Parts: sequence; structure tokens; C-alpha cells
Amino acid sequence: MSEQSVVNHAPSTASHFASALDIPCGTAGIVDGQYVWRGEDPSRVFIFFCGAVPARLLPQAPIFQRWKWVTKLRHPVVIAQDPLVSAQTGVELGWYVGRREGPDFAEILAPALRAARALSAGEICGLGSSGGAFAALMAVVHNQIDSALALNPQTNVLRYIPAMVDNFLRCYGCARQDLRRDDLDRMSVISSLWKYAEQGRVHVVINSADKLHHDKHVLPLCRAINDCGYEGFTFSRYTNEGQGHNPPSEQQTLWLMQKWWPNSIIHAERKHLMGILSLEGMAD
Repeated sequence: MSEQSVVNHAPSTASHFASALDIPCGTAGIVDGQYVWRGEDPSRVFIFFCGAVPARLLPQAPIFQRWKWVTKLRHPVVIAQDPLVSAQTGVELGWYVGRREGPDFAEILAPALRAARALSAGEICGLGSSGGAFAALMAVVHNQIDSALALNPQTNVLRYIPAMVDNFLRCYGCARQDLRRDDLDRMSVISSLWKYAEQGRVHVVINSADKLHHDKHVLPLCRAINDCGYEGFTFSRYTNEGQGHNPPSEQQTLWLMQKWWPNSIIHAERKHLMGILSLEGMAD
């Protein structure tokens, strides 16, 4: 894709549309605050969930992560906005949880789902890493999307970096010691599993060198899934000491997407995909 083509699809220059259906094919636009790419094949649609935004970039919010990837996919893409992440709140990561008194996860996700469903009657696929992966997992557990690929996810908001959690809780509207069970359901994938109707499928990929997320987030979820006997969840791990908590590279992530969702990447890009040699199944 040419440099000018990239600029034409940038969120900062994208036109605003009343409906995703008004966006011409092969073009990006903003609909209800969501970044929407109208890909050529409507047999499935992707929703990208965003992770942490550096504090220096908050004045530019909303930040739509991975927007430069959309032309490499055959399908429409909606990049969901988390309204809690902004210069006004100072929140760098909100996990799409919302505020205690609302909006909640379902209300935040609703505009992205409307855009996705307008563009496709097929599978709604969620992608995210870190905090974005938490949201992708919750979207499946809440039976709002059909499948998800979650990379190095948090599975419990309260087990993440204390300063970021406390900053989030300040805007959420409740101190840690005052959280109720219904609050915890919003902040923990495991606590929310009772909502899962066993219809969606999930693949979790974790770097074993990311000890915090491997040991404190993914392993507990893997064990909980095994205890429940849910067959829709699968887990893989790889080892990359240099990457740590950073997600796999763009070429590796697109490779994972092509494996999880066959034929999702355009033919011209497939020769650039990079496999993860150490990737292996994970039972526990």
C-alpha cells in the first residue's frame, strides 16, 4: 500500500458517516465514534479492541490501534473506541469496562456491534492484545461476538499494574476495597464465565516469558475453563524473552489470524507472514 493510501485511511482524516453502509468499499470512515474499514468480503467482520494508550498520546484520543493493518484483511474491520480513555479522564487503559453507573461493557460495545452487523451477516471476530484482549474475551463470554483471538491478555483487571488499575478505578467510581460482586463480574473473565452460553470460540495465545500474564492471568483462566469443561476455549503458548508482554509482531499476528480465521488475509500479504516456531498447545 502506498504512503498516500495510508494517509487517506488515517483516522484523523477519515470522513464521518451516518451508517457503515454509507462507506464506499475499500474506504475507511468514522461511524458513531468507531473507525470502520469496509473490506471487500462481508462473509465475516472483525472488531479490533485497543489496549493501553501512552499518556503523551491521550490528547489525540480516540486512538485506533492497528488501523494501518486493515487493508491487509479481506473483510470489514471495526476498531472499537473505549470512551473512558481520554485526555479528560487521564485514563490510559479502561478495558472497555466503563463506569460503575454506566455506560457498561454492552453499552460501550453497542456502536461497534451495530457497524459490524451492518456490514456482515457472518461471523463477528474479535482481536486484541493485553487490555484489548481482555475486552475480546469478555465479548465472547457475554455472547456478543462469535470468536476471538486474545494475545497476552489480562483476564482480571485488578491483577494488572496497580497505578493503572487505581487510575481506572478513580474514573470507574469505586475504590478497590468497596467493590461488590457485580463490579468484580465486570472486571474478571473468570467471574463472568457464568454468562457464557458456549456458543463462541476463543483462542488465547500467551508468551511464557511474560510471567505476570502467563501465571496470574492465563493459567487461572485455562484451569477454570478446564474445570467447566468448555470446549470453545483453546490455549497456546510460545517463548520469546525479548518480546516479554509486547504482542507478537504484525507479521506474526497476521499469521495467527490466518490460522485462526482461514483466508482472512489478502493473498498479496500472505508471503510476508511469519510463523511463531515455538508455538505449542497448552492444556494447563
